[in-house]
Amino acid sequence: MKKIALLILVSTQLSLFAQGGYWQQKVEYNIDATLDDKKGILTGSEKLTYFNNSPDDLKEIYFHIYWNAFQLNSHAVQHNIEMGDPETVKMLNGLSKKDEGYIKIIAITVDGVSYTPTLFESIAQVKLNKSIGAGASGNIEIIFESLVPSCINRAGKNNTAGTNFTFTQWYPKICRYDKQGWHTDQYLGREFAGTFGKFDVNITCNKDLTVAGTGILTNKKYKESGWESTTGTADIDKKNLTTWKFTADNVHDFAWAAEDEWYHTSQKIDDVEFHYFYHNTDEFKAPWSTLTLFWADAYAICKKEFGIYPYPQFSFIQAGEGYMEYPMCTMLEAGREDFFSTACHEFMHNFFYGIYGTDENLYHWMDEGLTSYGEARLSTVVTKNKENPATEPALVYKWIRTQYAEEPVATHANFFATDYAYYNGAYYKGQLFAELIRYMIGDSVMNAGFKRYYQNWKFKSPEPNDFVKNFEDASGMELTWFQNYWLNTNQTVDIDIDSVTFKGNDAYMVFSRSGIPLPVEFMAEMKDGTKKYFYIPIDLTNNGKTNFNKPTTSLPYWSAAEKKYRVLVKDLRKASVSKFVIDPDGFMPDIKPANNTFTPTN
Repeated sequence: MKKIALLILVSTQLSLFAQGGYWQQKVEYNIDATLDDKKGILTGSEKLTYFNNSPDDLKEIYFHIYWNAFQLNSHAVQHNIEMGDPETVKMLNGLSKKDEGYIKIIAITVDGVSYTPTLFESIAQVKLNKSIGAGASGNIEIIFESLVPSCINRAGKNNTAGTNFTFTQWYPKICRYDKQGWHTDQYLGREFAGTFGKFDVNITCNKDLTVAGTGILTNKKYKESGWESTTGTADIDKKNLTTWKFTADNVHDFAWAAEDEWYHTSQKIDDVEFHYFYHNTDEFKAPWSTLTLFWADAYAICKKEFGIYPYPQFSFIQAGEGYMEYPMCTMLEAGREDFFSTACHEFMHNFFYGIYGTDENLYHWMDEGLTSYGEARLSTVVTKNKENPATEPALVYKWIRTQYAEEPVATHANFFATDYAYYNGAYYKGQLFAELIRYMIGDSVMNAGFKRYYQNWKFKSPEPNDFVKNFEDASGMELTWFQNYWLNTNQTVDIDIDSVTFKGNDAYMVFSRSGIPLPVEFMAEMKDGTKKYFYIPIDLTNNGKTNFNKPTTSLPYWSAAEKKYRVLVKDLRKASVSKFVIDPDGFMPDIKPANNTFTPTN
């Protein structure tokens, strides 16, 4: 019997680990935290159940203690002084001890055994006496204290809009472990990664504060100003403290903010309650009112193109430094000129950062770039922008690369040599990666591809190969070659019309390219104002595009091995043609657009 039972156990575990080659870790947090708003100190206890679904025995575990980066002489501060723009450098050089923050692990036990962690600034390492075995779970208990820093990087006290506290990355958070091992990235002010799981969080604070953030609030409800208990009691103790209880499932982080003067409103769209917490002053009323007025229209675009937001609530919160995404909420500092577009951007993060859970440090473009792709669609309900969404990122990408050294998109977020190289790779080239796939496979296939991506990869932490394979399956086209060109090199796009020679009723055209090969769509504009559209597929995609927005004639394939392409285009008489234009819809970030137009001479 013992032998049979052992064989069954081994067989079950091997089946679990081998199923599609896919696994991911899971964690359940129970956090009790108390905020002393006078001292700016939070004390907390944290109980984690960590499910090791990997095929590995874990001999050590790691935690992010992010706020240790907020020390005057930290590596993070020095790194940003060396890397930053003049305004950032001026701000960081002006910091004093009162601006500092920290997270202290006071005590930690794993399966009842006490440990003293080894600290590497914003990372804590715990070497275990007994491993957490493959397929097993570990019970972790932590006592911690967090000193709230000044609001200089996402989290902190008293932001520029006057919000009292923003608690983001505020607790010891277990690092991500996957097929690449532990991800112990130091916090340098950029990106994050986490492990999906469940959070039950109790926050005790001054009764005059309203708390908003990740999760479902279970013991209170929000009023226009302040809150009221739903427990049948006043829910205030003798010290004038109250406890806020939140629960969130299938998320990989928990963030919150606290303020005593927010205005609150909400609206229900389908099954989602959207909350808005902001300072209802002359400075901020207009942008926030625009957000509440047009949000239903923006969310309708999101549902149509990217999928349904899968949680029961989402909160737009005026808090933090800058504009930053967290599960089920976003922190929006103030009311910048492009506030609605920025709010759309931060909401779309809750898909590409939140629902998908991609590692932003390694694959920042899968969050920032794809989020920008989504923002460009949702924001049109206010901006009324009719341009191709690829136009703006193409212009910015080309400008940055002329001013600063370009680096491959695949560079780790912390390893870019300059901030501008990071922004260009993560945001602009990241968005263009998706825009150029859309160009190659067509709008309707792209939309179907995103719906397929949502269905297959939500809550599963996809990587670049997963994203590309998804759109290959949706389109029937090979795209890995483009992934390698665009993400792993600095090669550019430059496609020219070299010459046009007319022969009777036909045009003999010669095209050339350097850098990245792409399919070519071009237009012949006739003197009578009509337009004819043509498409040159390339052999790398195996199959050509069939999904065009207007009648288009397909021409023979262009081999990626050839720099020149020659073709005879029928029924184009010299007397009838006004000009030829490559990429008339403005998809391609061609670095020399001047030679994309050819005007026949008389």
